Amino acid sequence: MKRKHNVSYLKGKEVVMFDNFSIIINDYKKEEFNNLLENYVKKSPVNRGDWFQVDWRNLRINYFPNQERIKVSNSLHKWYNAEVNGIGEINFNDFTQFQVKEAISFLEKSLKRDASEMKLLGRFEYGININTNSIRPYDIIDRYSSIVTTSINPFYAFYNKNGKPYSKFCSFTNYNVKVYDKSKEAGITNSNIFRLEIVHHNSIKTRQVFGKNDVTLKDLGNVEIWDKCYSSLIKSYGSIRMLGFPENGVDDYAKMLCYSHPIIRKDYKRDLRKIKKELKNTHDSFINSENNPHFLIKKGLSDNYQKLKAN
Repeated sequence: MKRKHNVSYLKGKEVVMFDNFSIIINDYKKEEFNNLLENYVKKSPVNRGDWFQVDWRNLRINYFPNQERIKVSNSLHKWYNAEVNGIGEINFNDFTQFQVKEAISFLEKSLKRDASEMKLLGRFEYGININTNSIRPYDIIDRYSSIVTTSINPFYAFYNKNGKPYSKFCSFTNYNVKVYDKSKEAGITNSNIFRLEIVHHNSIKTRQVFGKNDVTLKDLGNVEIWDKCYSSLIKSYGSIRMLGFPENGVDDYAKMLCYSHPIIRKDYKRDLRKIKKELKNTHDSFINSENNPHFLIKKGLSDNYQKLKAN
C-alpha cells in the first residue's frame, strides 16, 4: 500500500513574494542625502573616499556625491519588517501586495522621490514559501534533478557550515532558480518551510520578465507585474524534472531517473530516445497525481500566490 504524504500549503503565515532588490536614483543631491540621514536613518555614514556608506536597518545605502547618485540594496522585506512593521529584520512572514505598496510609499517619503525615479538594477529576488508539515523540505528538494528549457540544466547543492545540504540551485545566464529549506536558512525551529525563488543577476532578466525596458520600484506595486513574476516562477517549477519516491516502485522510479538526470540522458541519449514518450508519461503522471509532495508544492504555489495578492 502506498503511503500518502502529508503536505499542505500555508493559510495564514510565512508567505512571501519579493525580497532582495537594488535601486539607483540619479541627480540625488547632498542635501537630500543629509535629510535622509537626519530624519530617517539617524546614523552617521562611513566615508569610503569617493562615496559614503550607511546601513538603514537591513538596507545598505551608498551615496556617490561626485555622481549625485544613491544606491539602495538588500532585503526590502527585512527592512519593511524592521522599519515599518516594527517586528525586527526577518523575511519569513507574510509580505503581501498591500505591504509591498506600504514599503514603496515609505521609501518615496524618506528618499523624497517618486518610485518611478528609482531604477531597478542588479540583484532582484522573488519567490513563494510553502509549509510541508511533517516532511523536511530537503527530502523533496533532493529529488529535483534538472530544469529543461532550450537545454538541460542540472541542479547543484548548497551546504551549511556543518556540511549538510539545505538548498539546490539551477544556473542560467542572467538568473538562478533556487529551492531551499527556508526554516533552516532562517533558523526557525519546529517548522518545515519550502521556498521556490528566482534570483535575477541583473536588469536584463528583470526587463524580460516585466516585459518593459524601463523597470523601477513602482512596478513592484503593479498587480500585472506580480502576475508576470508568478508566471515566471510557475513556469520554472513546471520545467523541473524530478525523481519519484521509493514507494512508487523500482520501475517507475528508474523511468523518472532516466527522464530527469542530465548525465544519464547524455550517456544513453540514443537508447532513451526510443522510449522518450513512455518516460515522459511516467514522470508527468506521477508529479501530477494528488497526495504526492510534487503536486502539492505546485498547488501551494498557486494558492499562496492568490493569498498574497488578496491582502
